Amino acid sequence: MEDDTQSSLAAAAAAAAPPRRSGRERRQAESVYADATAAAAAKRRKSRAAEASETRKRKPADEDVADDEDEEQSLVDFSVGKEGAVSFSSQEPVKLVRKWPTNIGKSDDWGREMNPGGTIWESSVDRSEFQSVDGDKIFHYNNWRSHHELSYGANVTFERAQRALVAKQQDQQSIKLECKFSVESKLTQVPYHENMMQCYDYFTAGVKTCRELECFKISDYNLPPSPWLGSNILPVLDRNSRLETLELSNCSLSAADFSSLVTLLAGNKSISSFDISRSNIESVETVKALAKAIKKHPTLRNVNLAYCSLGNGSIDALKKMLKACKSCDSLEIGHEDFNAKCGAAVAKFIGEKNSLVSFSLLGATLDKASKKAMADAIVKNKTIKNLCLRSNKLQLPGIIRNSKKTSNALSRLTHLDLSCNKLSSQGAKMMAAFIEKPECKLVTLILSNNHLTSKGADVLLPAVKKNASLQHLDLSANWLSDAVAPAVLDLLKDNSQLLTLDLSGNNSLRTHKEVRTRSERGWGWDYKLKDAGCAKIVKGALFDIASLDALVRSNHVCVVKMKGGNRGDLYEETIRKINALNVSNGKKIKLKIILARTVGEKPKDLLESQKLDQLPLELMPYLLAFSQLELGYNNYGAEVMPTEAPRCLEERTGPYWNGLTRRYVEDSKDPRLSRLYDVIVASQNLPLLFARGPGEALEKVVQKKKNGKSNKPRKRRKFGDEADDDEDEAWIPKGVKRKSGKWTRDWRTGVEEYIPPSAY
Repeated sequence: MEDDTQSSLAAAAAAAAPPRRSGRERRQAESVYADATAAAAAKRRKSRAAEASETRKRKPADEDVADDEDEEQSLVDFSVGKEGAVSFSSQEPVKLVRKWPTNIGKSDDWGREMNPGGTIWESSVDRSEFQSVDGDKIFHYNNWRSHHELSYGANVTFERAQRALVAKQQDQQSIKLECKFSVESKLTQVPYHENMMQCYDYFTAGVKTCRELECFKISDYNLPPSPWLGSNILPVLDRNSRLETLELSNCSLSAADFSSLVTLLAGNKSISSFDISRSNIESVETVKALAKAIKKHPTLRNVNLAYCSLGNGSIDALKKMLKACKSCDSLEIGHEDFNAKCGAAVAKFIGEKNSLVSFSLLGATLDKASKKAMADAIVKNKTIKNLCLRSNKLQLPGIIRNSKKTSNALSRLTHLDLSCNKLSSQGAKMMAAFIEKPECKLVTLILSNNHLTSKGADVLLPAVKKNASLQHLDLSANWLSDAVAPAVLDLLKDNSQLLTLDLSGNNSLRTHKEVRTRSERGWGWDYKLKDAGCAKIVKGALFDIASLDALVRSNHVCVVKMKGGNRGDLYEETIRKINALNVSNGKKIKLKIILARTVGEKPKDLLESQKLDQLPLELMPYLLAFSQLELGYNNYGAEVMPTEAPRCLEERTGPYWNGLTRRYVEDSKDPRLSRLYDVIVASQNLPLLFARGPGEALEKVVQKKKNGKSNKPRKRRKFGDEADDDEDEAWIPKGVKRKSGKWTRDWRTGVEEYIPPSAY
């Protein structure tokens, strides 16, 4: 009977128990619980912020000021999607959360009151609520939670953008709103979301306080939808009669925004530089209206329409714009939707008489006929000095021919940019022949991202060495390898005109390479690091510490950029900063010697006694002071230190981080005294520095007293004189009374001892 009762109870319990969930159902339940927990936490934070706001309102003014001083950093919560997961479509949920500390406090940097709780993104959003030219690049798929979310790069971009919007501008006459993107984010524009509108409102209120604006720039921001720009920003700019520069590049402007810009430009008479690059003007009528405003503008000289689609590639719109810019000094134009007719129209415009000094054609593909027409037009033109043909799919040198007529026509160019094309070895020979000619006046040559190989560079760099005018050379993002190092070394050693050389982005140009050798154990291999191209360039031409003379003969003028940082025993960043200083070569050599000593290396003949004995005696005090200098000590050499500089030597109470050597230093002993001792020991003539008097050439001057009696000056002894010290002991300075000695008695022995007075 009892068994039946127990079995019935077990059956009833099993029937009442909930069904067993699968793994997917459990994960969904956990996700719902996590979302509910996050929503509850957000609600609590909001209530606490409201209570804090009411508390501040009730406090007197003096207590409020004290709270502002104590709370230097407040946590502003810019969060997206706090209320759980929402679908992009019907099946893909998204949860976007981001918060960070900021120094906004109770009032923003414009001096106006700000909500103490900051901006809270509580509403759920989906992918369609973000506006950006980057599209899905701002999202990534979370495999663990099986949904999309905001990428880390987009989170960082949102943080930087909102900080910039509420930050105080350094110059009230110039407003610049820019955002730096990390390479990993792969973003080109700050996305827009409706929850950012509060930051844009703060920015608008700050702009309205400016009365004498001369420069207004917004770059790489997807601005709020129309009519935000036309109703908030442009009316303020219209009231500023001193506005000279207006830039709204890569801002995703709408048709209404372009209409407002045309109205502003038509009524303005002070703007000299106008930039709306990386925008799309779809309406042909809008393009024609903009061209009319540019043509009639009295002071407009620089127009930037780079990567702008003008009427979706309309040839009529392009001709109107080119004709309007005929009297400008600088013009940048081009887009990927330019066809062959557009290329021919641009070539014809360049060949005609105009006032252009600088011309850039970017992103437009030129076919064979357009390339020939462009070469002929450049020869006909008599005014262009700065020429840029970027991303035109040219087989370089293209526009440069081996003819006297072409060479004479191109001799007026001072800036030539042919990046993002293709430069073969044969093209490098033609370019080298043009550069080494005496009539070539190029100051800047940019050949980045041109598939240039080391073989082509071996032909080009010797020609650069012969050129007397070239100061800036850019060979970045090419196909250069370690084999180009000898040609670069030869260029840097024999050319003192070149100021900058960019070799960054050449992945085959390495710092070190791994060498495999047979192990001494008899089996296996040993792997060692050996200097590769970058290390050979730095140690052979810029920072040669084989000897003091070699270091002096190194190049101290050219700023060479390769890998960008201080890697291993290669201090490229610090040396680049030293060469970039606007000081004499002597100060640069001094900094390089101190750098070598700071990192534990030094020229072999730096402290040789023969070198020191050849120095004049008057320079020895400077040498003693120089021997105690160290980068980072008392903020010495702060302008050339890396981003993470070492602590001052006065703070060496324990292990500290050295930014140059990139390691923790545990020895707290000061090495400067050791270096000072080494200098004193190595020099044989240094004791002469401490001799009394300037030497044997001292003229005897007879000083006459007021009563007419002559008094010979006291004879001064030289170092090593064996004369008695009685004269020194008897002589005391004028106005000082002679002190008397005193007797002391030792209480242990009872012996009394007389202690004479000091001489002074």
